[in-house]
Amino acid sequence: MKNVIKPIALSGIAAEIVYFLSVTLFLVTKADAALTFWELMTVIGAAAILAVLVVVTDRLGMKRIYRTFMLISLSATMIITSIAHITSIGVVRPLVAEGKDIPDFVRIGFFPSIEMTLDYTAWGLFMGLAFLSLYLGISGRSVRILSLICAALCFAGFVGSFFSESLWYLAPAGYGIGFLIMCVMFMRMTPGDINAVTS
Repeated sequence: MKNVIKPIALSGIAAEIVYFLSVTLFLVTKADAALTFWELMTVIGAAAILAVLVVVTDRLGMKRIYRTFMLISLSATMIITSIAHITSIGVVRPLVAEGKDIPDFVRIGFFPSIEMTLDYTAWGLFMGLAFLSLYLGISGRSVRILSLICAALCFAGFVGSFFSESLWYLAPAGYGIGFLIMCVMFMRMTPGDINAVTS
């Protein structure tokens, strides 16, 4: 089992690293191409989290009802964030580049806006539900504790965004940093650890 979990967890770490690099690249350059890269990595990142948790929870014997709910929540994250970012890349930003007067409330990166609300719902509400499902459905103390922390941060960021944009950044700490730590934990699992989690 470890041989299956380790490479999929490593792919999750790689996706997270590339995502953080895309964020850094945009913050440093402010280039349009860097923003496109960041937006694409957001969509790919959602798919990567889904893939990693699908494989790992299958191997770790997550309770079926909670695993199903986790998969629904992760799928919602992927679909909603894809709608927001692909619309931004393929429609809104090209129209802005053509000089069209596009209201800020339909643009990503502006707060409040429809696209940001979609993104916050995807990564705050639904990702929080996914982590909560993981907490409820899996054994293994360390994975459960981290899952609960990630869920709490995602929910706090989602709810906080209604009051202040700065409070949203609690959520990325949950799904970004928390998921990265989780992948490292999965990579370091020994056969004994896996048996303990599945027992």
